[in-house]
Amino acid sequence: MKKKSASKTTLLLLIAIFSFKSGNSQVEPSSELYQNIKKIDSILFENGFNKCVLSDMEAYISEDLEFYHDQSGPSTTKKDFFKALEQNICSNPDMKPIRKLIENSVEVYPLYNNGVLYGAIQNGLHEFYMKEINKEVYLTSTATFTHLYILKKETWQLKRVLSYNHKQPKHEISEHKAISLADKILAEYVGEYKSATTSASISKKENALQMVSGALQLIIQPVSQNLFFSPEAPLTFEFIKNAEAKIIKMVVRENGQVVEEIERIY
Repeated sequence: MKKKSASKTTLLLLIAIFSFKSGNSQVEPSSELYQNIKKIDSILFENGFNKCVLSDMEAYISEDLEFYHDQSGPSTTKKDFFKALEQNICSNPDMKPIRKLIENSVEVYPLYNNGVLYGAIQNGLHEFYMKEINKEVYLTSTATFTHLYILKKETWQLKRVLSYNHKQPKHEISEHKAISLADKILAEYVGEYKSATTSASISKKENALQMVSGALQLIIQPVSQNLFFSPEAPLTFEFIKNAEAKIIKMVVRENGQVVEEIERIY
C-alpha cells in the first residue's frame, strides 16, 4: 500500500513538472520565492552535503521525504536519507564528494492552492566533484535535479527529490583497447575491497566490471586478464593473485602512478 502511494506521489510530481514547464511561468531570480529556495539549497548542499554539518539540514527535510536517484536507487524516509549521507558522502574525509550548483540553470515554479502559496518546484543542473588529499579537486559527474518543497508552518521543507541524467565528464580517449573476457574470469574479481582510507565494491556489468566507492561509480574494462582501465578517467585497476591463484588486492594507478592498494575482504 505504501509503495503504491509513493508511486502515485512521484507520478503527480512528474505531471506537475511538465504542466508548469508548458503553462506556468517560473519566478524571477530577484523574487522572494526564488531567493528563499536558493538559500535553502545552500544550507542543504553547502552546509550539509559539502561540509557534512548534517544538523543544519534537519529542519528543512520533510519527515516523509522520498529521494529517487537514477544510479543509487531510492531513499523513502528521512532516516534513510541521512543514513545514506553519513555512509556515502561523509564517511571518508580523504575522498570527499562535493556538489556545485550551476547557477544559471535553476528554475523555480510556485505551487498555489486557491491562490495561497503552499509549495515550489526547483529544477536545475549541478556538478559533482571529488576532493582527495594532495590532489586537485576533479569533476566526476553532472546531473539534472527536480526538488519539490512544501511550506510547513512558515518553513520550507524538501519533500520529494528526483536526481537523474547523471553523466561522467568526457576525457581524452584512452590509449587502452578493451578486450573480451569470459564471465567466469570477470566473476573472480567481484567482491568488496578495503584500505585504510577507502573502500570499493566490484560487480560484474555485461562484459566489464563496475566499481562503486562512496559516491564514485565507474565502469572499468579489461585490457588484459587482470588489468582493467576506465574510459572516463586516467585510471587503471590491476587485480593481484596469491600463490593459490586467489584475488587478494586491487592496485589503482592514476597516469601510471600507484595511488591506492585496496585489499579484498570477501
